Amino acid sequence: MFRKLPAMKKLFTVLALLGFACLLAGGFFCVFRGADPAADRPVILTLRTVFLVTGGVILLICIPFLWKDGIRNARARARTDSHWHRMRQSGFFDLLILFACIAALLLILALAGYLGYNSTFSRMAKDAALAAGTDTVPGTLEEARQLSTFNEYNFKQALNIFSGSYNAFFVIGVIIAACAGLCLLYMRFVTPVVRADEKLQIVHRTYRVVAQYAVAILLVLISLFPIYWMIISSFKTSAELTDAVPTLWPKQFIWSNYPSVLKKAPFGRYLLNTLVTTLAIMAGELTIGVMAAYGFSKGEFKGKNILFLLVLGALMVPIQVTFVPIYVTLARLSLIDTWTGVILPNLVSAYFIFMLRQNFMAVDNSYIEAGKIDGMGRFGTIIHVLIPMCKPTVITVSIISFINGWNSYFWPKMITQTEKSRTIAVGVQRLKETFAGQFVSNYNEIMAGAVMAIIPIVLLFLILQKYIMTGMSKAAMK
Repeated sequence: MFRKLPAMKKLFTVLALLGFACLLAGGFFCVFRGADPAADRPVILTLRTVFLVTGGVILLICIPFLWKDGIRNARARARTDSHWHRMRQSGFFDLLILFACIAALLLILALAGYLGYNSTFSRMAKDAALAAGTDTVPGTLEEARQLSTFNEYNFKQALNIFSGSYNAFFVIGVIIAACAGLCLLYMRFVTPVVRADEKLQIVHRTYRVVAQYAVAILLVLISLFPIYWMIISSFKTSAELTDAVPTLWPKQFIWSNYPSVLKKAPFGRYLLNTLVTTLAIMAGELTIGVMAAYGFSKGEFKGKNILFLLVLGALMVPIQVTFVPIYVTLARLSLIDTWTGVILPNLVSAYFIFMLRQNFMAVDNSYIEAGKIDGMGRFGTIIHVLIPMCKPTVITVSIISFINGWNSYFWPKMITQTEKSRTIAVGVQRLKETFAGQFVSNYNEIMAGAVMAIIPIVLLFLILQKYIMTGMSKAAMK
């Protein structure tokens, strides 16, 4: 679509994007503060001014050229086209009104919180002044702190959620109201101009695509930043990692962190324990999940729906509620600090049963009848009919089970006691202990251990990500 624009339109479209980028950069420098604000202020002020002025000048030049045909056509249509009526028919308009109501509610709550804050502060400040024997009642929190009889902790405890956070309610309400107002102004004044000019529609469609890519890239960077920080931190010294001002790149790469981790902890044993328990858990969850899903989807027996509701109810029970009786049971069976103790409580997953059951229900019963005609039993039908037809979901369940088992920390931490059965997630946490049992701040080595621990999971996801996406999307559509 962008290729259909004339050369001058393309040029001004690109320049307008550059102007928007300059304004965003200027807005960033308006918010940005360096480690030493006093030293950075002249540089920040200069950059902010340059970006804001440059972006404003570019937009003032480009927008009139891009919009002149649309404005002329919109004026010609203004007499016959009621744009307010068109706005009210839009679903986006109703959504903006909803956001405006939410903003108004937040602002009302902020006002109520402000009044409650002042009322509580005035009451406690008067009590503190009376107890101190002075007639001067402090008017601000800083003045009240000067009185030895004023207890700031009791004051904060006396505030409710609205009076204690009225600033946050006010800021969020103002932001939502401003966004809703800008969108309404855009619908009222910009949309008619865009609709009146086909070339301007192409320009705005280009802006929309660029904005979508920019937001997607930003979200990806935000998502990947923790992984980047973990990898970079694994090459830093412990002193650099605990500096007050964090560094995004190591001052000096310390390659010895990884050999140090391998010497300090039996990572080979951790990997073996994790691999054995994870594969056993994955096999158990997959086998039991497939058989249970077959029974709930294709089986016919009394109480099927009630039993399935009980399975769904298990999803709402957190492990913190059940781990005490499970731990006591395993202790009486002498399974503490064993692979069996790690594996046994995780052999069944209610979520995987639900996920597989939804996919099995989508398989037409005629395939199962055809299998019966060919002499297949129940297990043959599951292996040769249902699993091949629901292959993406079965692979997804296997991958998620493997990832959950590999990353499991809470239960292995409870059930393992020695190196012979400790998994890698628990072993990484043990890196902060010395041989004498004392704790040290060797976060760089912990980061190195975490990097080695996630490598198999990352490789597994990169290789099989298409199956994860396909299985998840199919389960959601069911």
